[in-house]
Amino acid sequence: MEKKPLVYVVDDDFELREALGVTLELMDLEVVCCASGPEFLERYRPAEVGCLIVDLRMDQMSGLELLQAMADRNIRLPAIMISGHGDIQAAVRAMKGGVIDFLEKPYRIDALRASVRRAIQMHRHSHAEELQQAELQQRYEQLCSEERKVLELTVTGMPDKAIAARAQVSIRTVQLRRASLMKKLDAKSRIDLLRLSQTVGQAIELEK
Repeated sequence: MEKKPLVYVVDDDFELREALGVTLELMDLEVVCCASGPEFLERYRPAEVGCLIVDLRMDQMSGLELLQAMADRNIRLPAIMISGHGDIQAAVRAMKGGVIDFLEKPYRIDALRASVRRAIQMHRHSHAEELQQAELQQRYEQLCSEERKVLELTVTGMPDKAIAARAQVSIRTVQLRRASLMKKLDAKSRIDLLRLSQTVGQAIELEK
């Protein structure tokens, strides 16, 4: 059974925080209400798919300061910012900080629900990509240096004869190393290798 998306509500106004929590629970979502940014940072669960709803103006840590703290900790959670004191400058700063929507109080419930659904969908997609990349990275780290070299040269389009000459081994050795690395990476073809190498990104670079 798939877990419910998790929505964090960060607002130092108790009544507004609880009311928003009830609204979200009626959307069949799990809700964690936090009275401050530091409380959110302490309770944040990175493995969960969801989003953040945060007030712009709070005493202990403002919404913008929380976004910066999240960026510093590499917390990639789609955020929706709400405020009763919103202005263009604050909205621009919020969007630059990773906010996907900026809603002014009193906000419409249907607009909030639409924003939450969009944020969760965005995070579900990015979260799946992160898990895929982490799994591929683990596979890549299983390759020995000789296999990595064959992989790096293969994805450039270099033929086996040229790879063998570069590595100073036989063509048969190149083919055996490629077969081994393809098994470790669960790749079915050279096209798969190219796709996987692009997914890994900077992990696969020509060794000098």
